[in-house]
Amino acid sequence: MRYRTRAIALLIPILSPPLLWAQNVPLSWDFDEVWRAGGLHASDWAQFTWRGQVAFDGSGNLYVVDLEAHHIVKVGPDGSLVTTVGREGEGPGEFGWIIDLIVWPDGSFVVSDLGRNGLQLFSANGRFDRMVRWRPATGQMDLSANMSRVMRPGPSPGILYAQGADASLGRMFGAMAELMGTEPEEEAADERMIEVLDLADDVVAGETVLEAWRPPRPDSANPEFELGDLASMMSIIAEAPVFEPELLWDALPGGAIAYADSSTYTIRIARDGAVLKTLTRPIAPRPLTPAIESRAREEMQRIANPDSSAEVLEVPGFDFAAAQREARAALLGAYGDMTFYREVPVIAEIRATPDGFVWVRRQDPVNEDNDGLIDVFDPEGNYVGTFPKEGLRMPSAFGPGGLVAYWETDDMDIPSIVVYRLPENLRR
Repeated sequence: MRYRTRAIALLIPILSPPLLWAQNVPLSWDFDEVWRAGGLHASDWAQFTWRGQVAFDGSGNLYVVDLEAHHIVKVGPDGSLVTTVGREGEGPGEFGWIIDLIVWPDGSFVVSDLGRNGLQLFSANGRFDRMVRWRPATGQMDLSANMSRVMRPGPSPGILYAQGADASLGRMFGAMAELMGTEPEEEAADERMIEVLDLADDVVAGETVLEAWRPPRPDSANPEFELGDLASMMSIIAEAPVFEPELLWDALPGGAIAYADSSTYTIRIARDGAVLKTLTRPIAPRPLTPAIESRAREEMQRIANPDSSAEVLEVPGFDFAAAQREARAALLGAYGDMTFYREVPVIAEIRATPDGFVWVRRQDPVNEDNDGLIDVFDPEGNYVGTFPKEGLRMPSAFGPGGLVAYWETDDMDIPSIVVYRLPENLRR
């Protein structure tokens, strides 16, 4: 569950080495630069201050979320501006706070905007098409429960793949909605499920296409909580054991899904409910040790006890310092109740390219705060090689013909978007 404190605990140095190392075939980060935009002397359209989401279409155009300007920047294959889409506002085609951008190969795209109970669709020329509302089961408390959903373009425009919302957050927002007199029409998909979302009508229509393995938990793992009781609400943090394997996935061309749902190095390629192939490497998970657990709990203590010299917000008529102390005590109580999974998963991230390659980022065996080694498999499922930790990292976006996009910053921390082309052995 990515948006819970358990995810923060995964950023803790891991002390024990893996049980088994596979022989790696080295790959080089020496990519050819195609274009870059941004930096200190950038054109007006490329004066980025935030590293927003980026995505390619099938023609090599790159779509960049400019959070400061509240619009989408479309950049052509040569790095020149094509157009900007949207502006700040509450009307059709206007944005408040963009939290997700999904682009289909034909150039049409959809934007998820915080505060709206729906998704805004745009045609390939950037013209606003229409709004599609979330159905109640996936839209508890407007868009709140959907902020943690991972979404990818489906096999055709107007179709999305989406991971279900975190079950714990869903229960909390559902309870809030019930308190306000509303109730979901149906049971919502949770974080161990992937839905196909059809955006053809006014309301999102979803159908589960994949349900991942669920690590067993004790019956006490889903405690009841009371709205208004901070300690009770904080208890959702302790529901999932630290290091419990998440559902990691990405969409492949043609409608297949590459996913991992256990702590082992096992990636399944599935379509229409059937597993087509399995990608594996002989790399075992690291067993949980007292040292690992101790370091994790130390990190929890650090998170719950931030710098005491930090300025305390003053609000007339409200004791913010007392509220902070109460929240800290509730957080420490939840941390104290946390359990640990028996081992640390091998895989940290899965990405798929438009031509069918699968990139797999492993957990760093020394420091979880760093990116780990990245393995690459070709469309047939053959292992190609491994990128080292030093150098670039997992691309922010993959495009046609081996294009990849990265955010880079200069010495003044000013961001630029840089597009490279992968070598021939990593593209089709």
